[in-house]
Amino acid sequence: MYASYLNQTEYTPVGDITVMMLCYAFGLFLLISRTQKDRNYRLTVMMIVLSLLSAVGNIVYRMLLGMETLMPISLYISRLISHSIVSLVQIAYILFLREPLWLKNEKFSKFTISVVAVSFAPVLIDMLGIIFGFGFHVENNTVSSTLNIYIISYAAYLMIVLYLLIRYRERMIHKVFIVMILLNVFSLMLVSMQGMFHQTSFSTLAYFLPVTGIVYLFHSNPYDTDTGAVTDKYFYDDLNSSLEKNTPTFILSCWIPEFYNLIKNNSDFRREFFRFFRHTMRKGVLYRFPNDKMILMIKKKGKVDYNKFIHDLLGAFIKSYGIVGVDYKIVVTETVPELKKAAEYVRFISYIEDNMDINSTHLVSEEDVKSFHSDTYILSQLDDIVRQNDLDDSRVLVYCQPVFNIVTGTYDTAEALMRLKLPETGMVFPDKFIPLAEKTNTIHTLTMIILNKTCGEISRLLSEGYILNRISVNFSTLDLRRKKFRSEVQDIIESHEIPYNKIAIEITESRSELEFNQMKQKVSELQSLGIKFYLDDFGTGYSNFERIMEIPFDIIKFDRSLLIESVKNDSSKFMVSTFANMFNQLNYSVLFEGVEDDRDEKHCVGMHASYLQGYKYSRPIPIGELRNFLAKETA
Repeated sequence: MYASYLNQTEYTPVGDITVMMLCYAFGLFLLISRTQKDRNYRLTVMMIVLSLLSAVGNIVYRMLLGMETLMPISLYISRLISHSIVSLVQIAYILFLREPLWLKNEKFSKFTISVVAVSFAPVLIDMLGIIFGFGFHVENNTVSSTLNIYIISYAAYLMIVLYLLIRYRERMIHKVFIVMILLNVFSLMLVSMQGMFHQTSFSTLAYFLPVTGIVYLFHSNPYDTDTGAVTDKYFYDDLNSSLEKNTPTFILSCWIPEFYNLIKNNSDFRREFFRFFRHTMRKGVLYRFPNDKMILMIKKKGKVDYNKFIHDLLGAFIKSYGIVGVDYKIVVTETVPELKKAAEYVRFISYIEDNMDINSTHLVSEEDVKSFHSDTYILSQLDDIVRQNDLDDSRVLVYCQPVFNIVTGTYDTAEALMRLKLPETGMVFPDKFIPLAEKTNTIHTLTMIILNKTCGEISRLLSEGYILNRISVNFSTLDLRRKKFRSEVQDIIESHEIPYNKIAIEITESRSELEFNQMKQKVSELQSLGIKFYLDDFGTGYSNFERIMEIPFDIIKFDRSLLIESVKNDSSKFMVSTFANMFNQLNYSVLFEGVEDDRDEKHCVGMHASYLQGYKYSRPIPIGELRNFLAKETA
């Protein structure tokens, strides 16, 4: 036994106080930033609390050690408690690593037992030394120790941790793996340097360093531990910074349905994702978005052939896709002058995805950007039309297509059609803005404007003595969901003082039970006033005769696709003709759309048509020109 090793060392509480302050700060952070109280959260809190207690215990132990008259019992107890708490921190750290390293119970239990043995061996040796008078003990008011067994224990513990991290590094995100390795190495270096300089002030801080990595990387850091991706918040900051600096940047978006469920619950998918991530995506930063979307952002630097890199990246993705077989949509774009904010790129990517087929890749072109800007402008105008809520809004135009009445040989009905005339783009056709209006729930305001303007034109035509049975207006199934639908329609018609039967409402068949019941109720309510109803697009992929029979439509509109089919062979003609005759027998009138020439007309007349509509008679015209087709009442 030699002179006390501990008496030759220097100690100040600065290291322990630093740990206490860090534990306090990290505790506050976890309290306000993490709401999901899962296993790893509880382990992290445990490590912070235990580290705090360890720092306090070490200060108490050092204070007792520095007293002129030593109190052996108190000194032994404080030493054992302080080091036991450190051992518990080490065990909690190993338990935390189980999830990110995907270790199974039987394999992980071996490492846990090893850590427990290594961590608590010095405590057990200390206890035996106290009892039998060897190792660390107090004798004649002097502290003696043969060897600092805790440094040896901690070195052995770190070897186990480093082995685990290196052995299963393929299961961790590369950047996370590097940080975890470095923190544990720095911890070992700090302990070793203390030994070299006979310093003990930073022991607790050395033990706490790996815990700081846990708190940051798995609870406060931007990296998502499931995917290695940065949270989407950072995407906006990073891309906006690149745009401000005019740094050319590639953006690759990949949407996979149920992506995050697959990552968590499908081990094959997760393994392949990490293989692809580690070996392929070595450039750029991957960002995780909440709607099952990942975006890779690559800033162009130097003379790298980025087109080849992206080509190889997509090739590797297709190879991985062949292994896991999940659905996807990939959008590849480069920053362009027309898009100036990160939020615009996110909307742009979603816009492209909406028009893509599943399992496809789209390389963005100039036309895509132009189309996006056009649609964005149209959407802004639609929003403004809704805000203004002006039933005479000049941006919404009413066109119509005259309908030929076979029985009378005259044009006495028409279909109202919608157009937009916007300040920057001029005329916009329905195929461009109707899907946007339905998607953004602005369609109802447009429909009410068209109804109002149509009623106004009907009023003028009737006052001028023209013979007009009715004009039909197309309504969306979204309109029928509105509680005030009937009163809105009724108020507009009554405001123009025209008979209800001069207006017809065209609707397409509903596919859901709820929509069907709503439609049935609204049709019944408005028909009681005298309003006519058309079933539009009969024959376009979905027709439920039972439901059609339940709703008393006045006219069934046969889509042009039925006309095309009917001319192919006698069997098709017989089937379409039979449908039309059946409706006639049930007191429905049949209107054929898409009649383009005399041959089509003759064919439809032979299939029990009552009304004909198409380019043979007229293309869509401004509703004010309808009077050119109508006859006037004779005196």
